[in-house]
Amino acid sequence: MLFFIILLLFIFCIGAVIGSFLNVVILRAFSGESIVMPPSKCPKCGNRLKWWHNIPILSYILLRGKCYFCKEKISIQYPIVEFITGVFFVLVFLKYGISVETIFGFIIASLLIVISVTDIKERVVFDGHTYTLVGAGLLYAIYLMIMQIVSVGQSSTQFQISTEWVLNNPLTVSVAGIIAGVVIMEIAARIGYLFAGSRAFGEGDTYIAAGLGAVFGWKNILVILILSVVIQLVLTLPLFFKKLIVKKEWHILIPLILFFTYVLIYFFLQKSPIFDNIYVVLLTITVMFALGIWSCIMIIKSLKNPDSLTYLPFGPALALAGLLILLI
Repeated sequence: MLFFIILLLFIFCIGAVIGSFLNVVILRAFSGESIVMPPSKCPKCGNRLKWWHNIPILSYILLRGKCYFCKEKISIQYPIVEFITGVFFVLVFLKYGISVETIFGFIIASLLIVISVTDIKERVVFDGHTYTLVGAGLLYAIYLMIMQIVSVGQSSTQFQISTEWVLNNPLTVSVAGIIAGVVIMEIAARIGYLFAGSRAFGEGDTYIAAGLGAVFGWKNILVILILSVVIQLVLTLPLFFKKLIVKKEWHILIPLILFFTYVLIYFFLQKSPIFDNIYVVLLTITVMFALGIWSCIMIIKSLKNPDSLTYLPFGPALALAGLLILLI
């Protein structure tokens, strides 16, 4: 037990160190600098940091959140990203143990954290980050496909390329996930033109969906998109419901109530025998998705009002949904 606790602490420390590097990736994506050179420096005064200024989390505490040289405040982003990365590394390790899947899990979690922070910080999603996510997903799919072939080769069964295998092998599922993510997000985004005169989501969100589709496949991307809508609504509820109640905007409040009621019913009944039928599952998901889209449309229309308090970037919701699926 003691060894296991020490191992988890070690994994957390590795994650925190990676988180420190992710902060460099995030900030230099905005500045256009290389993530390798120059060495770490204070963004305010430009002084090169010493090694003990870069100890994840601990340095922020020891320096009391201020630069050692110019005494300017250090962004709280640094320890938060380091801590969150450490936590997710531990969770991924607990899920997958010592395996190749864990390495890929670390990579996927790191990319989703970077994408989330850039979107929250400046409402920007960088192509390089999403392309890397797509590449990681495809690479993992190729690995799984090779392992399938090797596994069959080591058994007494002779490997054969059948139509079923071509349609359902990990690489095909991954590519189909990319297509599904792009198509669904673009359809949802362009619906915004009908109601608000602009896209419902930025192009960056489409790239994130493509990356998640590459990692999790076309079946899971549907779940992720639905879950991300739920997460987005939950994140906006405190501000949004306050506005709805004050302004008595029942045309928005009603679809939201229906959506959350439906989700709660589905959550409590999902293990019922009725859901053993694939057609019932598809119908249930379709209705849930339709209610989610209806709710989103109402939110989009509310954004025409400049004093609206409902907007939050959608990228972090997508990323968090992907991280939840990764761990579940």
